[in-house]
Amino acid sequence: MILDHQYHATRYQGLHPAIDEAIAFIKDPTAIAQLSLGRQTISPKLDAIIDQYATGQSQDRYLEAHRRFVDLQLMLDGSEMMQVATLTDQTPVQAYDEQKDFALYNIPGQMIHVAQAHFVIFMPQDAHLPCLGQPSLMVKKLILKARIA
Repeated sequence: MILDHQYHATRYQGLHPAIDEAIAFIKDPTAIAQLSLGRQTISPKLDAIIDQYATGQSQDRYLEAHRRFVDLQLMLDGSEMMQVATLTDQTPVQAYDEQKDFALYNIPGQMIHVAQAHFVIFMPQDAHLPCLGQPSLMVKKLILKARIA
């Protein structure tokens, strides 16, 4: 997992070509401004999701992990807490869904704060539960799904 300010994003280039494309995208304010709410295809290796919601509690929710996609999540407006854990050999509570590219895990993790203009990169070994925060606050976030497999 990587957590940093948008300003420093180019420091993480070279991890994978699809991640490089996501990093270049978050450095382009014009490209971000042209996105509307929902999911859009940017290229064959990159999808963008603009999401706006109220943060909530982790009660009755599980950490998710992906295999084919790396998530790059950039806080556009507001901030939130995220729970994160490193996967080793844990058994999921919901088996991996090939179609949706995720498995769910009921495992302990640590909380991180993701402030406005900061981003997180979640690799396949990084289980994560975003959208957390009490009291509930409205946030707007860009989620880039970079295909690595």
